[in-house]
Amino acid sequence: MASETTANVFESTFEQCGIGLAHVSPEGGFIRVNAALSSFLGYSKEELVKLDFQDITHPDYLDKDLQHVAELLDGFYDSYQMEKLYVHKSGRMVWGNLTVTLVRNDDDTPAYFISVVEDIDEKKRIEQDYFESQETLRSIISSLSDRMAVSVVSPDLTSLIYINEGYQRIWGRSAKELYDNPRSFIGHIHVADRPRVMDFYRHTITSPWSFEYRIMRDDGELRYIRERGEVIRNPAGEVISLVITADDITHDKQMHEALKSANDRLNVLSRTDGLTGINNRRECLYALDAEFKRLQRIGERTTSTLAFLDLDKFKQVNDQYGHQTGDKALQVITERIKSTMRANDLVGRYGGDEFLLLLKDTRDYEAQHLIDRIFTEPLIVRGECGEEILIQCSIGMSQWHQELENVQQWIDEADRQMYHVKGNKAS
Repeated sequence: MASETTANVFESTFEQCGIGLAHVSPEGGFIRVNAALSSFLGYSKEELVKLDFQDITHPDYLDKDLQHVAELLDGFYDSYQMEKLYVHKSGRMVWGNLTVTLVRNDDDTPAYFISVVEDIDEKKRIEQDYFESQETLRSIISSLSDRMAVSVVSPDLTSLIYINEGYQRIWGRSAKELYDNPRSFIGHIHVADRPRVMDFYRHTITSPWSFEYRIMRDDGELRYIRERGEVIRNPAGEVISLVITADDITHDKQMHEALKSANDRLNVLSRTDGLTGINNRRECLYALDAEFKRLQRIGERTTSTLAFLDLDKFKQVNDQYGHQTGDKALQVITERIKSTMRANDLVGRYGGDEFLLLLKDTRDYEAQHLIDRIFTEPLIVRGECGEEILIQCSIGMSQWHQELENVQQWIDEADRQMYHVKGNKAS
């Protein structure tokens, strides 16, 4: 009666066990299987007992499985365990963790194998997905290495957990020095930027950060770095690591500087006369407007004088000696004016052979003395054939006064004075 009860308990345990169980003959055929194994492989129990373990084993794992069986039969050990792929009835592959124990007869001959098959398919696929995601992440980080160094360090920067190839490519140094001392990168930061970075890393880091600095490579190359960092916390909220990205923005900086330089040049060109290098008409009007408003604000406490200069018979110079000689004449008179006038005065090309001279805080009689200094020595230009050409000018002046309503009136008044002077020369 007791043995019958034990048999019933064994039978019940075999059938109701949540893990796949099977008795397998020494030749490999299934003797009996339980419901869990039947469900795992997709076969009915009746179908399974018509198969052997080779029928349901993926070819990649069959040789290893057979070797283990042979060693078990030869007595090298009593059981073995392995993870392997099984062929489901539907044709798909499923992962199982197999444990096999050999049961022997009283005469030590093989009786049957007890096979325990644990369904680990979901676990293995999660592991595979995790591995693939890690490899994908590693591949992405590696692909950024030409421009970005990515590292993971302990919160106190005493231990380096990970660094990609970017450090070696950007810093031009082996990553080994970072594994030895994660703070060693600071020593390669430009001396002007280093104190700022050192001060930052002296403090406990608890929040994201971003700043820029320059590094000096051993080959003497200067590079610009934008560093950003994130803190990683455990479920309790404690900072467990820092993720640091150091982006090489040298090219961006160079492009920015080149664009700034180009904009500066463009700005100069927009304000400068291309032939003479002095202020062009637009800049003259802008400067005169600013001075006009200043004089209106301060009233009679001071005044300024505007001189309108026009070359005499300039068309004849161009016609007789050529435009190249005419251009040279404009350049010669410009240099004479610039070398004579004061630093706070304005000289500009109003158009063609016309120039404007603004003498700030200067009355007309004082301005006349300054103008006379321009022509102390005659202005001589050599023509293309070496001939000497005397360049003469007519100059009209207008001292600012409160009756003037705008800049154009001020210019027109100086222009009329210039034509008056030119007319007197003609008569």
